[in-house]
Amino acid sequence: MNMIPNNQKTETALLGAILINPDNAYTALENLNENSFYSTNHQLIFKAMTELLKAGVNIDLITLSDYANRHKLDISISYLTNLTETLPVNYNINDYCNILKRTQYEREVFYLAEKYKEGKIEFEELTEKILDFPNLENEPDEQTLKDLFLATLKKSSEGVAYKFGLEVLNKYLGGVDHGETIVLGGYTSQGKTMMAINLATDFADKGLKVLYCTAEMTPIETARRILSKQTDTNIMDFRRGNLDDYVKTKIRQAGEALGDTWNITIKTVLYTSEIKHLILKYNPDIVFVDHLHNMDRKGNLSDYQRVTYNMRDLQSMALQNKKVIFVLSQFSRNKENGEIREPRLSDLRDSGAIEEKANIVMFVYWKRRLQGKVEPRQGGEPPEELDIIIAKNRDGSIFRTKLDFFPEYCKVKSPEYDPELMEEANQLIRERIKHGKQIYRR
Repeated sequence: MNMIPNNQKTETALLGAILINPDNAYTALENLNENSFYSTNHQLIFKAMTELLKAGVNIDLITLSDYANRHKLDISISYLTNLTETLPVNYNINDYCNILKRTQYEREVFYLAEKYKEGKIEFEELTEKILDFPNLENEPDEQTLKDLFLATLKKSSEGVAYKFGLEVLNKYLGGVDHGETIVLGGYTSQGKTMMAINLATDFADKGLKVLYCTAEMTPIETARRILSKQTDTNIMDFRRGNLDDYVKTKIRQAGEALGDTWNITIKTVLYTSEIKHLILKYNPDIVFVDHLHNMDRKGNLSDYQRVTYNMRDLQSMALQNKKVIFVLSQFSRNKENGEIREPRLSDLRDSGAIEEKANIVMFVYWKRRLQGKVEPRQGGEPPEELDIIIAKNRDGSIFRTKLDFFPEYCKVKSPEYDPELMEEANQLIRERIKHGKQIYRR
């Protein structure tokens, strides 16, 4: 039988370090639990230390021995004494914690693998549970408050990690940073996916690695929209097969050039566990999830529970892996009392966790589409007007801007506008949101 991973020498040294210096108990409790120890005796001793610490009792040979006697634990004072005798003179409690955390991870993986071999769990459950384990990278040394302030100043002078291709978004948002979750919401058929594709390709143009996870379209459908945008080819011509030799050559050349220069991975996903696996595999800078409400989850869950848990998972992935994750989200309805209106945060469908866990909430609003005024576009017509409304921004302003939208080419562009008039409109929006009123343009 395979040897179960364990490191009892480190377990002994760590417990001895706590007995020598009870202050080490605080570091151990922050990093470990009973299951971090393989030896049953060591589990019992660590539990006793934890209980004493919680009760405000000093940890030493006498108090531990008394605890063992009162709880009828088979732990002798001679065994406790031996724990301190093998402790190196120059030890580091943090090193011991890291060793035991890594050994615990290896042990839990071992147990899961054994269950899989015995047919007690499926491969998908095995993978999901392993991916759920915390990141085992060593944490940097704890920063003093002064160090933290200096690091913040340095970071502020550099700005956030990534800039948008649309300068108007950089003006008000500054860009996006490691660990942030951005929600891109809108009514059905309002251009959410097209906006996401434009943002994704803009990031790829800057040399960033992009992972585009779609639960709504095949990778071919997504690639079709990218090529339509890059070559100004009507998206319907792809569907009809209405491409002449010149256009085919243009698309082929664009596809080859972009394939060599861009680092975009497009994958179909149904579960957040798959996204975790893809992040570990491809290590992207930016992740897009299109869209949240199509993501499934195991178990008999309500829509509210499913969306809440999936949104929580995505936020955790962003924070733990220091990635930027864009999450596309549907709205509940596009009409209220029969009247078409602009989107609100309360329109985010099924769960308040969507707004709660997002750093930024961005809405797309294509009014003429909701009004049924958009005719089939052949190309060459004036652009449609697409409103972008920033309804939540943890670090800055709430604002609104307009983009030129060419739906037939899956493309958005910054229009020419008067900055003073736009700032006046944004001030009006901030005032109305502050007082809980509907957003409208004056």
